[in-house]
Amino acid sequence: MRQAARRFGAGYRAFALLALNTLALLLVIELAAALVLAGRETSREQQVQAFKDKMLRLEYYYGQDWAAAYWDEHMQAADHWQYQPYTLWRTHPFDGGLINVDAGGRRVVPEADCTGDQTHVYTFGGSTMWGYGVPDWGTIPAYLQAGLDNACVVNYGEMGFNSTQSLIQLVKLLETGDVPDVAIFYDGSNDVTGAQRNRQPGAHFSLEAVAPAVEGALNADAPRPSPLRTLLTGTAIYRLLAGTPAVEPAWALPPFEAALVDGVADVYLNNLRAAAALADEYDFVFFAFIQPVLPLQGEPANAEQQMFLWDMPGGLPELFQAVYPRWQAAADSLPYLYDLSDVLDGQPYPVWIDFNHLTAWGNLAVADAMLKVIRPMMGG
Repeated sequence: MRQAARRFGAGYRAFALLALNTLALLLVIELAAALVLAGRETSREQQVQAFKDKMLRLEYYYGQDWAAAYWDEHMQAADHWQYQPYTLWRTHPFDGGLINVDAGGRRVVPEADCTGDQTHVYTFGGSTMWGYGVPDWGTIPAYLQAGLDNACVVNYGEMGFNSTQSLIQLVKLLETGDVPDVAIFYDGSNDVTGAQRNRQPGAHFSLEAVAPAVEGALNADAPRPSPLRTLLTGTAIYRLLAGTPAVEPAWALPPFEAALVDGVADVYLNNLRAAAALADEYDFVFFAFIQPVLPLQGEPANAEQQMFLWDMPGGLPELFQAVYPRWQAAADSLPYLYDLSDVLDGQPYPVWIDFNHLTAWGNLAVADAMLKVIRPMMGG
């Protein structure tokens, strides 16, 4: 009996020593994995810095003493979202020297004062209306504010928004009784890009990431992870071995099906028709402007612009060239739709920072074209 007890004790001690050594080894491996992941985080920081350096090498930013500070703020402010019903996201509030986003997620328009009896002008669109690449004073809404008398311009543009999200944003305002005097839509690029990215007309950005999250959360029969699995998948070892799951868009490539081209064109135009109907019902003035994009430029691209074209996803220029003529033709018959796709042709200053985002010079040219349309209808 004693001999059996001694053998059990020896076996237990051996097992305990083995388990302790195994645990110590796992802790060492976990620490090593954490250090590797931390190194990858540093690599992402390097990628961000490389992006900022690339932007600062563009012709427009040479000699702009605010450029480096702007891109530092941009990487802190942009692409940091808070959830919003129906439109999905809104930029977090941000207080900077060159970028300011108010508590409602709206890019601040300098000199805008909405406390009196001013004409309320609400602008809607994607990152081009938001003001990607320029300080607060260089956005399209800022130039509209400067060019209008007794007006309050509010910037409801948001990163990545397409015309459907612009329409929903307008509807959400009307639901609360916040009716503008003038509503301006400035869309086009994201309607085409989002549709090509997901092979689906009307698709919003990040659909490939949002859809699985919603489907997994709402499906009653979706498998629920066990606590043990949750614990294991949270370890640095697991994250290092499994890697970050790649969420890739399903880009549509030419030749495009007629249903895709027709769908992209129709979704945009139908959104504008809905906005125009709301303008009639709620008694405000509605304007829609087709934004310029580099593939539709009416003059040869210079070396820098050619680089922007090369950086575009394959097939995207061709989809722009297939869809835009449909919208341009519609502008001849729809009284609220205006084609600005050629407004940047012949500009003497740098106007592009990629295939659709503009410099402050480009935004000024766009705003000037808008003002020529809206001033006569505003009595100014």
